[in-house]
Amino acid sequence: MVFPAKKYDRLSSLGKRWTLSQEDIYYAVENGMLRVCVYMPLRFVERCAVREHKIVFESHEQKQGFIAVRPEDFFTLCSTGRAKLRIFNSITVEGHILRLALEPPQPDIVVRIHDLVVLREDREKFEAQYEIIPLSDVDCDRGCDCPNADFSYTGDYRHVTINGEEFQLGAVQAMIVQQLHDASASMNPWVYGKTLLFIANSRSMKLREVFKSKNEWSKLIVSDGRGQYRLNVPIRKTSASAQFAKAA
Repeated sequence: MVFPAKKYDRLSSLGKRWTLSQEDIYYAVENGMLRVCVYMPLRFVERCAVREHKIVFESHEQKQGFIAVRPEDFFTLCSTGRAKLRIFNSITVEGHILRLALEPPQPDIVVRIHDLVVLREDREKFEAQYEIIPLSDVDCDRGCDCPNADFSYTGDYRHVTINGEEFQLGAVQAMIVQQLHDASASMNPWVYGKTLLFIANSRSMKLREVFKSKNEWSKLIVSDGRGQYRLNVPIRKTSASAQFAKAA
């Protein structure tokens, strides 16, 4: 059976395909060399054009589908692993932005690093412009250097597997692990315990109290002994590369 060509790739998977570090790929996105997108559920949006550094309203419409994350917002995403966004770039009209409508009121879109994709046309354009020869899918599987390669999870994070260990998690525990997973893809994988507890709406004051039912929780979460925690996956070493020095 021949698997059909994918219309998009997860951003997190492209490091293997291109044999580039996470740092290099993030640099390309932050500097507008590689466009990343996120899927937007049905929303009312305002389509605007940018003229002479001013945003000019053009139309009010309903939209559902992929929209582009702005480079400046991706920079914020790299810091925390997630962000609430209201303004995006259009992928159909160059120079247009899509802004979530105020009337009727539209909720922010929570975007996580792990939600980001690169559309096929953007991937092919990037590979051609920077003369990147991608590895085949087979080679990618053999040579996986993804920092989360030994971590898998269900959509709600209630069931996770890390380094061969399986964990069934409660709602608060799952929200904490999701935060740590987001942080593992950011520039700083460490998160303060109080921050994790607050965002997860936990009544506990200490992280170990939340995971006291999990005797092996230290295999899932690593502590620095000073109140910060990270997911127990390898931290990717970043590299400074001249890969994009000849940007057009």
